[in-house]
Amino acid sequence: MPSPILTFPPMGIDKISTLLARNQSHCRPISLAFGQSDFPIQKYLDLTLQAKDLEKVLGYGDIAGQMSLREKISSFYASTLGVELPVSQILITDGATGALVLALGLLVRPGSEVIIPAVGYAAYPRIVKMFGGIPISAPLDAEFNLSLHRLPDLITAKTAAIIVNSPGNPHGNIASLEILAEIASFGIPVIFDEVYQLMTFGGDFAPSGTQLPGEHFVVNGFSKSFAVPGLRIGFLIVPPSYAEAAESVKVLLNICPNLIGQLLAERLLEQAPVLLKAHQSYLRPCHNFFLDACDRYSVPALRNSQAGFYGIIQLPEGMDSMTAASILAKDYAVATAPGKDFAETDPGFLRVNFTKSGQDVSEGVRRIAEFLAKVNPEQLQSHSLSASGLSLS
Repeated sequence: MPSPILTFPPMGIDKISTLLARNQSHCRPISLAFGQSDFPIQKYLDLTLQAKDLEKVLGYGDIAGQMSLREKISSFYASTLGVELPVSQILITDGATGALVLALGLLVRPGSEVIIPAVGYAAYPRIVKMFGGIPISAPLDAEFNLSLHRLPDLITAKTAAIIVNSPGNPHGNIASLEILAEIASFGIPVIFDEVYQLMTFGGDFAPSGTQLPGEHFVVNGFSKSFAVPGLRIGFLIVPPSYAEAAESVKVLLNICPNLIGQLLAERLLEQAPVLLKAHQSYLRPCHNFFLDACDRYSVPALRNSQAGFYGIIQLPEGMDSMTAASILAKDYAVATAPGKDFAETDPGFLRVNFTKSGQDVSEGVRRIAEFLAKVNPEQLQSHSLSASGLSLS
């Protein structure tokens, strides 16, 4: 049997989930690993389908996505950001990762270089390599945005794209519109990954690449903002010059996106102002509760997150994050995402989802504190730590 042309090792987060399921401890299993908000969307909106609805979704749909959904997305951007987006530039994809695959498929050729955040979404380097490209890690500044001082030195004749994730995963950083504009000014196509754009703690929406001129791409979706990852509905906003090519490539990826998911996504957009405000209001106390739990158990945590639903817990210097996460899953029955998933060089942290129940978050942090105390008790006596570029207290 011939060997596969291209394979990737399993992500650490998947291994950790398996370990949690097999853990031998007597503790109740707690998963704080995966990136799904526990915001109760169905408390605010009925998403049930009737027989008449099913009649609309059993056949093939439009290649680029249903026109009615694309029109609603266009109207949403016009009403929230004052940005006019022709429907022809909006393509519905299989989640936001599907949009990333489509954007990189349009831009990357074998040997192309794509600049990605040094600490960021685990799929970035994998998708780049899938198309024969070379991921180039860009250092982050003190606020976890791409370093504007270092970025120009990474751009070469082979650079096909720059990926910007704001708000960021895992740090929850938000890049200002001025920062986004400067990155976009280098003359390289930018892929703005904005899946957390609508999930800020301050009540406003984060700046968007759609507000900038140039040949750039914007990735977004419904999974994070509306807490419906199972629908698998994302979208890609492409420059006008790429619209025809994007549709011709997209048809090869999935013929047409999931029609049931698109139908429900339309319902979500119809109630977007209420739903997004409620979700933001849900996130703020969850974040504060997580920080309070870290204070209560003397666990060093990143405190300046501005969006999303992740907490960052710093590990003792030199400790491998995959090792730490594995021990926690096996011996303490708590699953976390190891920092190794987000960077080529282990950044020495654990990412936790703080939108889970208060009971799970508090108990999960307590178990992490117990683990850290056994590993290095002195590390927990200081509430002011600095390692791997993190400002912690």
